[in-house]
Amino acid sequence: MLDARDKRLLMALQADARRTNADLAEDLGLSLSACAKRVARLWSEGYLSRATALIDRRRFRKPVSAAVLVTLTAPKASVSSDFARRITACPQVTQCHAVTGEFDFLLVVQERSIEAYHDFAQEVFGEWPSVASYRTNFLLRSYKNENTLPAFCLTEAED
Repeated sequence: MLDARDKRLLMALQADARRTNADLAEDLGLSLSACAKRVARLWSEGYLSRATALIDRRRFRKPVSAAVLVTLTAPKASVSSDFARRITACPQVTQCHAVTGEFDFLLVVQERSIEAYHDFAQEVFGEWPSVASYRTNFLLRSYKNENTLPAFCLTEAED
């Protein structure tokens, strides 16, 4: 069960996973050992699954980013799971979501250029028999690009 300090700790680590236990302990009003134990428990209980570094995109050549809406040939679980398994193995695919509505999947794809995206789309969406159709929308500018949970979402799921 998460208490208020656990939630504050999760929010702090989500904002900056490099913070030391000493720094976190001071912010949360905990002893260093109590904070370290909480962090270890959050990892061991699966509340934290991995720590990543966010790369400053302004320092690198800008990739072509596309939101791709995919419709599969059959609305069967086996077709969806096979597609998800295959598409998530593609390094160009940075996000993959099963969605409701007119389409079956929403993907975010990063490529070096429009031409490279075209080649990727032809190879994957044009050749895979499970893909009935797809629609590509190129991202022109990102005003917000987060993959964090807001504090109000930190309520444990019911079994």
